[in-house]
Amino acid sequence: REEPSIINHLAQPIVNSLKAISSPQSVASPKQISAELCRLTVLVQHLRLPRPPSQPGIMNRSEFILGLMREAWPMLDAVSQKYPRDFNCGEKLCRLHKHSLRECGPVHYAPLLESLVEQTVKNFGLSLSSPYLYLASIIVSEYGRNAAHSKLLYDMVASLASAVFNTLRTTDDFTAHPDVVEEFFFMAGRMINYCPSPLVQSPLLNSLLQCAALGMKLYHRDANRGTLNFLESTVSYSLKLRLSGPSLDANGQADMAALERAILAEGQPLVINLAQSLLGDLPAYRLDSGSGSIAGVLFYLNQLCPDLLMQWIQPPLTTAPEHAKSAFLVALHNRVAREEFNSSVRRFTAVCERSRKRKI
Repeated sequence: REEPSIINHLAQPIVNSLKAISSPQSVASPKQISAELCRLTVLVQHLRLPRPPSQPGIMNRSEFILGLMREAWPMLDAVSQKYPRDFNCGEKLCRLHKHSLRECGPVHYAPLLESLVEQTVKNFGLSLSSPYLYLASIIVSEYGRNAAHSKLLYDMVASLASAVFNTLRTTDDFTAHPDVVEEFFFMAGRMINYCPSPLVQSPLLNSLLQCAALGMKLYHRDANRGTLNFLESTVSYSLKLRLSGPSLDANGQADMAALERAILAEGQPLVINLAQSLLGDLPAYRLDSGSGSIAGVLFYLNQLCPDLLMQWIQPPLTTAPEHAKSAFLVALHNRVAREEFNSSVRRFTAVCERSRKRKI
């Protein structure tokens, strides 16, 4: 289709600059590369093309963005390899891809999806830069509801998880990469929310829960938020399946069975960590906030498997003030509503904090 000359006038200088800086002979700095990526992003993000009905041969906006990204793709791939560990370059590249995908729309962008996934996995493996995990989250949210893409998305998440597990092996590793922990678990939580079956029916779920048991110990607000977001999404999805009862199809039943096995196998260390957070021995940045909190995970576990939760949580609470512990356990036993449970969590932690201060 015909591309308006004014648009070509805007786009071609950026494409030419990318071609120059992506050549093997180029010595462009990371700052120069980032600037060109930003220029292209601005064009993609803010360009508006008229679509007059009397000119059906004129290229529409999605077609223009797709054509522009196709033309630029080899150059984008090349510049990403020049400074693979430069965080700013990676962030600008991921921002370009995010806006290209969203402005183009997932249906029109689909021909580039496999290439985008491949570049995301490759670049994260080289850099361990968190923007690529954020980009993976965007990909999951845009394509996760489409079953035709579920295997590709799972393979992407599994490859990214393998790179994370190979790097983050100890508490010190987690502490050194809090942004990776945050975005990794947000990505995993997004997968649970948008495309759960391939993940929950794989051994990767157990590995993620084990990893979360380490991640939730980090004294970093955002890393803690990402970890709790994943845990709450996982447990609430399991509860949703349980409440669906006989209306579940075979895939839903397989999801529910896999989740229950994983929670039974990996749940106790997670509950111990949550109890220690309430006591003040581990971080408690998010007591009862939305989209991932200590109260949220405990509330859904209590609805899902109350006897197991009570069995797991009582031993680590032995050091809590007796009257506060009794009141909190009564709230669990009575399976009170969410708002009331949030209040019981806040009261319990407040008493524990005052008790700790008196002992100092």
